[in-house]
Amino acid sequence: MRRIAVVGGGITGLAAAFEVTRNARDAHVVLFESGDRVGGKIRTSRVAGHPVDEGADAFLVRVPDAVELCNELELTDTLVAPAAREAFIYVDGVLRRPPGAQLTGVPTDLEALATSGILSPAGLDRARDDLTSTAPPLRGDASIGAVIRPRLGDEVYERLVGPLVGGINAGDADALSIRACAPQIAAAAERGGSLIAAARALRSEASVDPTAAIFNAPRDGMGAIVDRLAKVLGASVRTSSPVRRLQPEGTRWRLDADPEPFDGVVLATPAATTARLVDHAAIAASLGAIETVSVVMVTLALRRDRVAHPLDGSGFLVPERSGVPDGSGGIVTACSFASTKWAHLGDDDVAILRVSAGRERDTRAVEMSDQVLVETVTGELRSAIGLSGEPDEVRVTRWHDAFPQYRPGHLERVAEIDAHLTTELPGIEVACAALRGVGVPARIREGREAARRVTA
Repeated sequence: MRRIAVVGGGITGLAAAFEVTRNARDAHVVLFESGDRVGGKIRTSRVAGHPVDEGADAFLVRVPDAVELCNELELTDTLVAPAAREAFIYVDGVLRRPPGAQLTGVPTDLEALATSGILSPAGLDRARDDLTSTAPPLRGDASIGAVIRPRLGDEVYERLVGPLVGGINAGDADALSIRACAPQIAAAAERGGSLIAAARALRSEASVDPTAAIFNAPRDGMGAIVDRLAKVLGASVRTSSPVRRLQPEGTRWRLDADPEPFDGVVLATPAATTARLVDHAAIAASLGAIETVSVVMVTLALRRDRVAHPLDGSGFLVPERSGVPDGSGGIVTACSFASTKWAHLGDDDVAILRVSAGRERDTRAVEMSDQVLVETVTGELRSAIGLSGEPDEVRVTRWHDAFPQYRPGHLERVAEIDAHLTTELPGIEVACAALRGVGVPARIREGREAARRVTA
């Protein structure tokens, strides 16, 4: 039996270990996790008597990897879709419904956009100018802002595309790679001319069923996936087992956390940890150059009659300078109406809100004490949704260095890292969120693909 090591017990590492166990019959896997639990940024705990996620609360259905894994884990029957799908945009002190017809924030129905009130008349006219655009096709990579602002104007970028794409990555879309973070917009921009027209064409070509579920999650929270993976892997998982050194031994690899060498290693650790373990200057430099952002999740439970807003949506996004009435910018970046979004969390008497705070270049939320953080978040929610009184239950979750920032040229840097690994460090695979996407399906896919390569 070949021995395969997986370092890191987040969803990526768990998926990698599961792939070895399920499909590499001649290999034995050992997963090393430095902490006392597996799951990484996926964690579910109880709030107001309900299982409520502390990190990601769902996965994209159109990217099949998470759906397929749930099927293999016999969790398909537990999957539910959000009861509310539409998120508001908090603009000029008002929650406004965005136009339903869009492509990653790029509007494709300008009449619906006008009705939404999200843009000013001048901003709407600027967006309409795109319909006669002769912009050249996108070549190479660029920041999302560098593509959107010249074509659709600052307001479309700042009130639609930026909050959506930037919110997913907790970053500044003016500095994020369009190919790594918004590939659908990149595909539209590659056609040249009107970006709106290209987005319309792509939506039409996709033939997406508007009634089909966009997201799924286990009824008991995303932690159910982690729990089932840990159960299937059993004794192969070693928690409280940090790996500090990785050294070659002939054609094999020795880890300081185990007395026997391994035939292959999957590093599913954060970029900084991976850079330290891989004794390769170019790879370490590339990984070390990837910046990260820390965020905070504040979960509140309170009586439903303490919220004036009907909560008739999945939540709301907050553009960078729209968080407080004076427009100076609050700390809240998004709020999920969890008890409305998920029918099984619904309770006529209790509202559960998941509030995200922290973004690139804004570390206020991360630096606040829990008490000040909750007071600040509660104050901003008073303005946004008419919250009154104090919450009955509060949970604060801090995710340090949780979101890698993919700068323009990111995919080329990933290709360079892969080339170094293939030619100079055979038997080592790197599968960290700093490389190929932060969404749950992307993490599962990367973990499983790394496991297939290392056992091939």
